[in-house]
Amino acid sequence: MDIPFHLCTLKQQELSAVAALLSLCFYPQDGWRSWFTPLLQMGIFHDLQSRYSVHRSPYTRLIGAQILRSTSSELIGTVEVSLKPLSPWSPFAPAVAYISNLAVVPPYRSQGVGKQLLLACEPIVRQWRQNHLYLHVLNDNTPAQRLYAKVGYQLTHPNARQASLIFAPSKRLLLSKSL
Repeated sequence: MDIPFHLCTLKQQELSAVAALLSLCFYPQDGWRSWFTPLLQMGIFHDLQSRYSVHRSPYTRLIGAQILRSTSSELIGTVEVSLKPLSPWSPFAPAVAYISNLAVVPPYRSQGVGKQLLLACEPIVRQWRQNHLYLHVLNDNTPAQRLYAKVGYQLTHPNARQASLIFAPSKRLLLSKSL
């Protein structure tokens, strides 16, 4: 079932809806864990707000997929693209085009929303004069890995293992796409 949706650059007043969507997509909403949803959502909102404040970088964009209704719209997906170092531990490393927080509300997954959000990042990155896009994916997130492969992302440095905070092997894979 294809759904009619449109893509747009989201504005600061839409950050609350983005925080709700990210909370829904990335954190369990069942049982006792749902008690933490408002706190998680508030943390996500404040994180987004700090990145999209009045003095935000021109190299950060938040794109949304919306279904238009006669009197309103419903946010069903989002993605963030920015220029930043690949590692938070190397703030002086060269900035690269990086995709984060790709999320689609569960009922709308596998309907082309995620693919269109990813593809919408490419012209933005080209405007920034970047030739590659990077993203991380959890190594056990097979549906996301299939989506990324379908639009041309490949594993970068398959032998490189990034360390986590406790220096254990990372559960994230670094993927890239040449534009």
